[in-house]
Amino acid sequence: MRRSGFKTRARTVDHLGREQVADCPTAISELWKNAFDAYATDVALDIFDGKSPVAVVSDNGHGMNLEEFQDRWLVIGTESKATSDRVPIRDRKGLQERVKQGQKGIGRLSCANLGPTLLLISKRSNEEFVTSLIDWRLFENPYLNLADIFFPTVEVSDLCQAFERLPSMIEELVQNIEPLKSSLTDEASAEQRANADRIARAWVDFDNLPERVGGVTSKAIIHSIRELNFSLDHLSGWTVAQEDSDSGTALIVSGINYDLRAQLLDGKLKPTEERTRKNFRETLASFVDPYIDANAENIPDFFENFGYHVRVWNDDKSRKIIGRDIGISRHQVSKMEHCIDGEVDEEGVFRGRVKVFGSWLPDEVKILPASNIEVPTRSDTRLGPFEIYISAIEFDYMNSTHEKAEHDRFKEMAGIYSGFMVFRDGLRVLPYGRSDNDFFEMDERRSRNAGREFWNHRQMFGRIATTREGNPNLKDKAGREGFIDNRSAKALRDIGVNLLMQSARKYFGTDAPVRKEVLPEVKETKKQERDAQNQEKLRAKNKRTFARNLKEGLTNLPILVEQLEGAAQNLSITSDAEIAEKQELISSFRDHLPSATIPGAPRSMSPRQRKNYATYRSQAARARQLYTTVSKAVDEAVEKFRPSDPLSVLESQLEKSRNRISARVNHWQKLVRSLQTDEFKRISELSDQRKALFKDEAEAVLQLFKAERETFQSASTKLTTLDRNISEENEDIFEPYVRALEGLKESIDLEHLATRGMEELAEARAELDRLNSLAQLGIAVEITGHDLQDFDDIIAAGLRALPDELSETKAVRDITLGYEGLTDQLRFLSPLRLSGLKVEKWITGVEIRDYIQDFFGPSLTKNRIELKSTEAFRNFRVFDQPSRLLPVFINLVNNSIYWVGTSNNEHREILFDVASEKVVVADSGPGVAPEDVDNLFKLFFTRKIQGGRGVGLYLAKANLISGGHSISYSGDAASQLLSGANFLIVLNGAEFENG
Repeated sequence: MRRSGFKTRARTVDHLGREQVADCPTAISELWKNAFDAYATDVALDIFDGKSPVAVVSDNGHGMNLEEFQDRWLVIGTESKATSDRVPIRDRKGLQERVKQGQKGIGRLSCANLGPTLLLISKRSNEEFVTSLIDWRLFENPYLNLADIFFPTVEVSDLCQAFERLPSMIEELVQNIEPLKSSLTDEASAEQRANADRIARAWVDFDNLPERVGGVTSKAIIHSIRELNFSLDHLSGWTVAQEDSDSGTALIVSGINYDLRAQLLDGKLKPTEERTRKNFRETLASFVDPYIDANAENIPDFFENFGYHVRVWNDDKSRKIIGRDIGISRHQVSKMEHCIDGEVDEEGVFRGRVKVFGSWLPDEVKILPASNIEVPTRSDTRLGPFEIYISAIEFDYMNSTHEKAEHDRFKEMAGIYSGFMVFRDGLRVLPYGRSDNDFFEMDERRSRNAGREFWNHRQMFGRIATTREGNPNLKDKAGREGFIDNRSAKALRDIGVNLLMQSARKYFGTDAPVRKEVLPEVKETKKQERDAQNQEKLRAKNKRTFARNLKEGLTNLPILVEQLEGAAQNLSITSDAEIAEKQELISSFRDHLPSATIPGAPRSMSPRQRKNYATYRSQAARARQLYTTVSKAVDEAVEKFRPSDPLSVLESQLEKSRNRISARVNHWQKLVRSLQTDEFKRISELSDQRKALFKDEAEAVLQLFKAERETFQSASTKLTTLDRNISEENEDIFEPYVRALEGLKESIDLEHLATRGMEELAEARAELDRLNSLAQLGIAVEITGHDLQDFDDIIAAGLRALPDELSETKAVRDITLGYEGLTDQLRFLSPLRLSGLKVEKWITGVEIRDYIQDFFGPSLTKNRIELKSTEAFRNFRVFDQPSRLLPVFINLVNNSIYWVGTSNNEHREILFDVASEKVVVADSGPGVAPEDVDNLFKLFFTRKIQGGRGVGLYLAKANLISGGHSISYSGDAASQLLSGANFLIVLNGAEFENG
């Protein structure tokens, strides 16, 4: 009997390492998990640029000594990974015991995926550095046995010595390909010499392999090994090199792969580079479960003290592109409008909480497994309990309860962090959650009905969290491409699929009752928000336009005024040519003549802008006045002058006017055509998109019916629903556009209407606020007046009850005088009171004058102001309530006293007069600025520096209106009786000259 057994070729390592691991991010994840098993608290990947870029995977775990490197790291399928041996306490570095992530003892071979050449440096606490140089391409030779390959390994006391020994290690490594026969001693056996010859021939045969033609040969391998550029600088990110830790491992890799080099790129990327970077970052961004509940009990300590990051180094400057501190977190996604949070037990039943459109359902939600799902219970196949957490948003903003900025931020996060992942004992299990993995069949279901099957990778953030202890039957495939497809993994998929389907149909998808109830209100709110945003855009546009026009006006108006003043000095006409010249000049002035006001003036301006606008209006008024003067003078000069050839003069005038008008019309026509062309192109593209949208989705339904995956009734219903939804969306898009064009066709100025409507709405809201404030003021006055009346009666009664000997004392006389003065002042609160008797009587001008003279006598004398009234005023009368009319004159005269008092005019006067059956109250103060006239009677508008509340004129107008009267301000200098403010009061039913 013979004993037979397997022999291992070197190529086996290549199969288990480079060819076995799915991709570069998976390889890095495996190496990080090895660092986690070594009780590291910091793991990193540093990628350095340069002629030959280098990558370094480093950690601060317990590290290895020479014996452990040779007996464990270089042993494929280490027993420590397969057994339940516990890590010694001294190697745990004071941390809690961790669940081992490695199972097969081959994760270290993932290094081969990163690049062909590896310099390994490891250190245990209080021991020397172990350094070994490895080239994984040696294992690609199918003619070598595993024992034929060796790696130079040294122990050194510091890192500088490691790199000093590197050249000799390189030459030692090259001997794997070019063995030095001279190094064989005379005592070497024939077998050793034959072995050296065999290895040499193996590399010759390797170079002659058909797949090696034009590829990597042994000479190319030797050349790249001798060109290695490893340096101590490449360990800038290793905590051991920085003396922040006294143990750990660093893996320095040369000839790095495409995925790693893509992370170094800047500027505009090619599609392949962009996809590579996205896959790399979305895979490693959530290495540790980001959705763990920070407030839960018994959280392993590594959720707090384990960090990972990826840095890229350009020109010796690092930039972190991945890190636990810059990734996603449960706290961030918990604010999303949809959420599922709970646990699935051994029977496949979900129990937990559900949030829909921002509101948590009041009761615990329970979702049972479908009747056709069999949950295995046998010990070697059973599926244990697991946690589930999902947050999501509505990707269509019009369906979302989130504000725009928040919604945009969540969509941006979805570009890197979205997906439905799986974590075991806190670390991620790949490839679940990547965009190219559909383990839970979400994309397949959405292809049948995207609305009903709500969940998809792009808009959800979540995970399933399991443990090795609770689910020992969920085992990784050899290549780390997910779980082995056993009964336990199948049950996990079935239960996950059922949970996603049932939750979508009950709470989130188009068939969900709560969605049908809430969504119309959400959409209406969003439409209102959109309208408000459009109004704000228009308001902002008008504000910018106003500021630009104001700036241009302030620049151009002084020039125009100067030109008009210059033209006014020379208006004589002495020849036919001068007629045309002067008329052309007038036309030019007219084209540049500004409007009296700038359209779209905002309600609120800064003091500086308000001042500039007042200057503009003043200069514009001056320019228009000069234009009128000059134009009238030219017309008069033309009438006086007799042209020698009148017909030629008229024809010349006509031609110049026609050319000027044509030039301006052509300019506008060019602008309109340009806008029409751009808009026609945009509408055409939008129309094609909307038609293609229905075509694509409708054909998908038809294909499902042809494949017998949809019934006729189901397919017909879907097409009807699709027709309705897309038609409604199209109507929302195109109908407003058509109405806008129809408005333009009817020569309706839509922007003016919108601006005017916004101004009226803003004014109405401001008026409502003012009325609310006034109502509060009125209530306060009503209460105060009532109380003061009571106090007035009490004080009066007390004074009357005083004995005569006290009543005649100076102190009591002073008190009585002050009381009477206060009573007279308080009497004028009566018009504001809502209660009380309202008496109507004939009121004459004399009564009004005497009342005002008595009331303001001291103030008029103090400010040296003379109150005058004409005979016409004294002789008029009106039938009304004194409590309504007298406060009007009180307010007007009170304002006049203030403003006349601020004037430097020696002649200080307030005049009561009658003009054209209107009562006039005028003064010799500074008057009202033209830009303030429109706001003069608005509540709380005032220009007083002190003592002004902006209530008096508003109340005066309100009082007059309540009696059928009116008040206005006269801004026409020609009709003003005095140089200052002039108010005109129209009194309904008034009689003048007592007639």
